[in-house]
Amino acid sequence: MKYNSDILRQLHAELHDILGEVCRVCDQASIPYFIQGGTAIGAHFFDDIVPWDDDVDLGMTRDNYERFLCEAPALLGPEYTLQEFSTEPNTPFYFAKVRKRNTKFVESEWVGLDIAQGIYIDIFPYDLIPDSPTLERRQRAKVGFWINCFMAKSVWLWRWFKRPNNGVVLPKSMISCLAILCVTKLMSKERIYRRMQRELTRYNMTEASRYNIVRMPRDMIARRAIHAPELRRFGERMVWAPSDLESYLRNHYGDIQKWLPEEKQLNHAPEILQFSSRLQSEESEQISVVIPLYNKATEIERALLSVVEQSLAPREIIVVDDGSTDGSHLIVERIMREHPEANIRLERQENRGVSAARNRGISLATSKYIALLDGDDCYLSGYIAEVCRLMAYYPTADVYSTGFDIVNNDSRYKANTPEQEGIINPAKEALEGRYPVIPSTATIRREALLSIGGFPEGMRIGEDQWVWVRLMQQGATFCFSPMTLVRYSRTATNRSASIYRSEQSEHSIAELYNSTNGTLVNEYIARIGIGKAITQSIKGGTEDAARAIATFGYTERNRRQLRRLRLINALPTWLRGAVDGVYSGIAWIVKKRGL
Repeated sequence: MKYNSDILRQLHAELHDILGEVCRVCDQASIPYFIQGGTAIGAHFFDDIVPWDDDVDLGMTRDNYERFLCEAPALLGPEYTLQEFSTEPNTPFYFAKVRKRNTKFVESEWVGLDIAQGIYIDIFPYDLIPDSPTLERRQRAKVGFWINCFMAKSVWLWRWFKRPNNGVVLPKSMISCLAILCVTKLMSKERIYRRMQRELTRYNMTEASRYNIVRMPRDMIARRAIHAPELRRFGERMVWAPSDLESYLRNHYGDIQKWLPEEKQLNHAPEILQFSSRLQSEESEQISVVIPLYNKATEIERALLSVVEQSLAPREIIVVDDGSTDGSHLIVERIMREHPEANIRLERQENRGVSAARNRGISLATSKYIALLDGDDCYLSGYIAEVCRLMAYYPTADVYSTGFDIVNNDSRYKANTPEQEGIINPAKEALEGRYPVIPSTATIRREALLSIGGFPEGMRIGEDQWVWVRLMQQGATFCFSPMTLVRYSRTATNRSASIYRSEQSEHSIAELYNSTNGTLVNEYIARIGIGKAITQSIKGGTEDAARAIATFGYTERNRRQLRRLRLINALPTWLRGAVDGVYSGIAWIVKKRGL
């Protein structure tokens, strides 16, 4: 994950705050600790947290770790909580975390897990490992199995079958998953925990020469380096580190370097990140979020809260209720009362369609940029921050967009989007089967929207793509981030394509065609027009579809869709939906495409 600089600065401040509290507790209770892993790299090269890192790692020998588990709950201040099996039995972690209350740092693996999920630092127990390579391998295998079983009692591991993860959860074979399943069915979590502890500590009474986090083969520290630690600067404080720190780091990481290529600057990439107080930046103050609302009582709370809970807050949130009859506005009003700091505005109007609702919000906005979010969809907490990061890297762009997931009932799929960050040609990407921008991923320069007259009112299908084309025709620049930061609901209520009615608009997809556009843009226009005509034909718009066949017959890159349209439109009206439903169902199963 690439962090916005304001977010990273605040996150590092929170981490230093937690570290200061843990160091205070350790000093008060005379409990030795030492920095390890990426934190040791930061101390060695930067005298601080590694600039792109998002956590702090401490180690303790097993006896000191057990003392910390006993002493810390009573000594930690009220803003902090110790998370370990002894204090939070549902935790999936075999080590301890000290978390800060009233914050959130939730990685995708643990979303929905009923545990404390605040910003944290890790505290790892170090145990002696045997000097014999054979005994060491045997111990690691047993420890790995029992840790997997321990984690599976909180979060089932089939999701990691054959899939590498972030080092906490490793790929699993079918046999391994079945063995874990059997153990977790037969044994309690407490019993599994005791077996795991027995294996972890098996060699602690020996004269072995190395300490190790037994789960991590390379993280080994010489016994003498822990027993004679040295002080190192880390931000504004001094912390304890293994002696001869560079030797430990080279043994752990090999050829360590101060600066890494961007693609190797790894971190935990949280799905949800929130700080203890509302955070804004110069860039986020330039963003207004506009949400059109029509009869979405079951979805609007999730959508609106996803903006309220952004790690970097926008200037304002404008909800335009387009004549809802299901009480949707009451939900918005309640959230406004609960979150006065979020600067939510609710505007109500008679039902005029989604484009009119968006245009009303755009006209009321007081910011330079408009972030669009449909009431069916939701942001992940880093969306605004990522847009702000793109603004800093690509300040001349007019449209910023990100990757997104498609939510289909209870399942979630990554949408096929561009793979590289940077300036893109949306027509080219769309013609190659990728989604470069949809309304809920788009943040657009307000003056660019006003220059084309906003969204085409009265147009019920393809109005968003009409806007993308008009912006391209005006010379707008599109910028994309492949980070997946939006959830698009494929099965939500009131999607325009699912409730098609005849249009009453002065605009059309056909009007976009112009010989000066260039081949790519005109092919993209044909793609939009044909896709729209298929929906019109299914709903009985035979004449509309026939006009589209004539209008977009020039296409060379959308011939398959044109043949599909001709076939659908030649069928009896009552049969069209069933035939196209089969086609769309097969396409979804095969390629997970189609919004």
